[in-house]
Amino acid sequence: MEAVKLLALFVLIVIALRFKLSVGITLIIAGLATALLYAIPIGQLAEGYWQLVQSPKFIFLTSVVLLITLMGSLLKEVGYLDKLSSAVQGLHGGQRTGAMVLPPLIGLMPMPGGSLLSAPLVDRVLNDRRYKPEFRTVTNYWFRHIAEFAWPLYPGIVLSEAITGLPIGDVALLQLPLTIMMAIIGIFFFIRTIQPSAANSHGTGTALIGIIGALWPIALVILIYGIARIELAWALLISIAVMLMVTRPKRANLWRATKEGLSYKLILLVFGALSFQTTLELSGAIEAIPRLSAGYNLPPELIIFLVCFAAGILTGMVAAYVAIGYTILAGLLYQHGIEPGYIMLAYLSGYFGMMLSPAHLCLVLTNEYFKADLSLVYRRLAPPLTLLLLGGLLLYFSGWPELFGDESLSRASRLCILTLSGVDG
Repeated sequence: MEAVKLLALFVLIVIALRFKLSVGITLIIAGLATALLYAIPIGQLAEGYWQLVQSPKFIFLTSVVLLITLMGSLLKEVGYLDKLSSAVQGLHGGQRTGAMVLPPLIGLMPMPGGSLLSAPLVDRVLNDRRYKPEFRTVTNYWFRHIAEFAWPLYPGIVLSEAITGLPIGDVALLQLPLTIMMAIIGIFFFIRTIQPSAANSHGTGTALIGIIGALWPIALVILIYGIARIELAWALLISIAVMLMVTRPKRANLWRATKEGLSYKLILLVFGALSFQTTLELSGAIEAIPRLSAGYNLPPELIIFLVCFAAGILTGMVAAYVAIGYTILAGLLYQHGIEPGYIMLAYLSGYFGMMLSPAHLCLVLTNEYFKADLSLVYRRLAPPLTLLLLGGLLLYFSGWPELFGDESLSRASRLCILTLSGVDG
């Protein structure tokens, strides 16, 4: 009976997403359906939801997600992206370096459909006819997402901590090898085929100063959060306030950034994820998947892969597959003690599905911008993505996640790794 109930919930989520309901609304409906299936009393459910919206976890997570998105929108509106593009052109290697560096630098600024921001920059760099639309699409798409495994400002990383309890610094360090692996694979499949060109006349020193000048608000967040030990939400708020004082954007630019950044859909996503988690905990359904795994002699790794891959390919969003997959798999990932290996495997599996998802906004927008053939884009994406998955599985079985079984990592060491992850991304 447990299997039937869980299958019914998963089918409900699939149907809701197929009907284009937002992920937040879908998860709220899934939570209410869980309460119905498991006969949770209305009073108990209402009390659980009331406790949730007052909880520090909900307030913190909502604030962080909204402020991160607002910062990304502001960086776009004040012209820092254009400054970044001009600066990167001065690095050694010219167009080869630009194609490799611009998308991940833009990727440090989490925002929906962010690949569309880096696409014109990549198009400007790879303006030779030898680089077909499909090649430009996959190059931009691939490198735009390499930081998403480890960059602490990504909602998926923030959600990972909120749901599993594994600290952001540990999540970032745990998954940093996947970012490095993805960068190396991308260089092999894409960047090495690009002909290097001369840098512009400004020189490398000027280029580096320009890059720092465009990215200082993000660096300020990491410094405040890591060194001053101020909560991430406050660090973001301080950095945004300083940026507004320095740049003094026009009212129209500020309005556009605020409208785009402070979306009610983000609040629904956070509430949906945490309310679904709450109802699963109240129902006891969280215990069901480990029991089913043991009862049917299925390896936990297979269940984790299937659930998160399906969530990733259905939603096309990291935050969505983390919210759905991690909650459904709570009994394996964190309910009986945090399992870093399973958490990394879940993230990797969902990521594999997300990168292939036709619902992924970045893929659709980039493909449309370059007027590429999507079937040819998939052909170019499949080999490096498969290699990334295999490399991630080797990392999982290597024993690397076992280093994160305790809380021995100091905040200073985590800050060091977070800083390095930003450089790699």
